[in-house]
Amino acid sequence: MDADGFDVLYEEGPCLVVCKPAGLLTQAPQKIDSLEVRVRRFLMQRDGKAYDAYLSVVHRLDRPVSGALLMATTPRATRRLSEQIQARTVDKVYWALLEGQLDAEEGEWVDYVRKIPNQARSEVVDQAHPEGRIAVLRFRLLEQTSTCAWVEIRLETGRTHQIRVQSAWHGHNVVGDVLYGA
Repeated sequence: MDADGFDVLYEEGPCLVVCKPAGLLTQAPQKIDSLEVRVRRFLMQRDGKAYDAYLSVVHRLDRPVSGALLMATTPRATRRLSEQIQARTVDKVYWALLEGQLDAEEGEWVDYVRKIPNQARSEVVDQAHPEGRIAVLRFRLLEQTSTCAWVEIRLETGRTHQIRVQSAWHGHNVVGDVLYGA
């Protein structure tokens, strides 16, 4: 691991994949520590640039989550990668450790989720709720113990805290997630 607390997993041309550690914000306002700030500083030092290097976060991971994060070092790459993510030609796979035992080896959760105004939280709401937006999550059980389930997750939608809020709603909190009830 680098002195800034992350590893570069892959770099080719304007594409950069880094390992985001749990507990660190992906992005933040100025003067607040984040992975984006650390990677930018790393690139400036490595490349010997005294100016602010261009860096764009193509997708985000929640603060308590660790994982591979895609970044771009040119505006063109940012635009093209963002278009690919929106068109769902990029395959994003998540792994999560959930509390309890799942009833099925694989499945789909379809709920309606809304971002709670003025809070850093989301909640599952009734389909008729005016702020509710569909949230579709597909899971596949990788391993089951007596107390938890390790699952592979693919999101069909990208709602705020989607994995965490839907897992909690279905009675399987993400292990260690204090925001949604673990």
